[in-house]
Amino acid sequence: MMSLSSALHPDDLRRSLRTGGLDIAYQGQWDLASTGDDDPRNARPVAVEALARWSHPEFGEVPPDVFIPLAEEGGFLETLDTDVLQRAVRQVATWRAAGHDLALSVNAAPTHMSVAYADAVIRCAEGAGLEPPALTIEIVETPSPQFSSAMGEALSRLDRAGITVSVDDFGVGGTALHTLEGLPIREVKLDRSLVQRVDVQADRIIGQVIDAADRHGWRVVAEGIETVDDLNRSTRRRCHRGQGFLWGRAIPAADFEQLLARSGA
Repeated sequence: MMSLSSALHPDDLRRSLRTGGLDIAYQGQWDLASTGDDDPRNARPVAVEALARWSHPEFGEVPPDVFIPLAEEGGFLETLDTDVLQRAVRQVATWRAAGHDLALSVNAAPTHMSVAYADAVIRCAEGAGLEPPALTIEIVETPSPQFSSAMGEALSRLDRAGITVSVDDFGVGGTALHTLEGLPIREVKLDRSLVQRVDVQADRIIGQVIDAADRHGWRVVAEGIETVDDLNRSTRRRCHRGQGFLWGRAIPAADFEQLLARSGA
């Protein structure tokens, strides 16, 4: 039986991208210091991560770990990332104009993190009226060789503009903490595989990240919070924000608006 990745071709995704066939889902992030003793699911989100979603007419929902490599193979991952960025920035700017104090995180592949792309991000935020501090650009940590000096000026350009640079999925790519300390970043997102561990070594690794965050003023986000135990453990470890299925999966903009209305965000 042919696998889904084998059955699909980059042109399938390119066609969907060109015709508006890609959707965006939004997953909230929560301030762990303000979840309190009440049901954490009733807390107010402080940010959203915008995530691309592709529903193929024949194969249905295609996972990102299948279609992102297709975009890389086809040479249009930057186009895909830019499309998500532009649409998500406009959406969050609209929510903020309506009175919702909400920030935005968007993923960007390190393979196209150039000065030109950084300038395009800045122009996109300015054009939509989204304040730079309300935007975070996430760079995936794996594989670690992607953190090269060639990215330095692009990341610095974003940082100087007031846009937060985040390292995503930290804990699985083998990147040394001192490498991060040499980058102009303002956030570290801990991978779910690290967040959900309950062993002493995980406590030590996360403790080192928190210590570095205290030194450099970073924000630390715990991904993959699925249970109250995950939440309590991440709070005890002094993570600043949380994200995960405890609060819900990524959902369409219309559904997220309902969540904002319920939570009073």
